[in-house]
Amino acid sequence: MAFNIHQLDGLEWDDYEEAFEEYQDSLLEHFLESPEGQSHLQEFPEAGFWVSQLVYYGYSYLGVTLPQMTKKHVEEIVTELFPRKVSLLSPEDGDDAIPELTVFWQYLAREYSLRHAAAILRFLHRIAPDFKSVMNDPSKFGMAKSFVMMGQQAGFDMTQKEDMDAFMHFYNASILAQDSEPQPGFPLTGATRKARAKRKRKHKEARAAREKNRKR
Repeated sequence: MAFNIHQLDGLEWDDYEEAFEEYQDSLLEHFLESPEGQSHLQEFPEAGFWVSQLVYYGYSYLGVTLPQMTKKHVEEIVTELFPRKVSLLSPEDGDDAIPELTVFWQYLAREYSLRHAAAILRFLHRIAPDFKSVMNDPSKFGMAKSFVMMGQQAGFDMTQKEDMDAFMHFYNASILAQDSEPQPGFPLTGATRKARAKRKRKHKEARAAREKNRKR
C-alpha cells in the first residue's frame, strides 16, 4: 500500500499527536523496506533514529512537513537542533546520521519527487565532513544536553533514571560546596568510577554487536 507523504499537511493541532506517531512509524517502515533503506540497513542495522528525529524536529519545532522542507529547514535541524537537543554516548554515535539522512532523501526524491530534495542532498554531502565537530561542539549544546553530557563525563550512565538522579544530587552538592557553577570536569568518587566503567562496558558491547551485525 502506497504511503501518503502529504497526510500531515494542513493537519489541525488538536489531531497532531496520534496522527504524527502513525505517520512517523509508517514512513519509517516504508523507507526501511525500500531499496535505499535495505542497502543502508546492511551497513547500519539499527537505522531509523535520525530519520525519526528529522521528521520530529521539522514538524514540532519548525512547523514543516517533509514535502514542505527546504534546504534551509534541514540545515537548521542538522546544524542547530541536533547539536542542541540530541545527546550521544560518544562522538562516534553520530557517524550514521548523515549517511542515513542522505539515503532517506534519495528515497524521497525517487519515490515522491519532492522539489527540494536535490538541494537538500547537496547540503548533506557538503556538511558530512564537518558533522561530527558540529554535533559535538559544546557551544551549541542546550541546557538539558549540557547537563546530560556533564553527567556522562562524571561517570554516570545518563540513560538510567537512578544514575541521572544520582548525578542531580552530585551536581547540586557541588554547587553548594563551591558556591558557584561547577566546572565540566568533576573529581571521580568510587561510585562514579564504577558507573563510568559500567557505561564504557555497555557501550563497548553495543559497538561489538553492531560490528557483528554488519559482517553478517
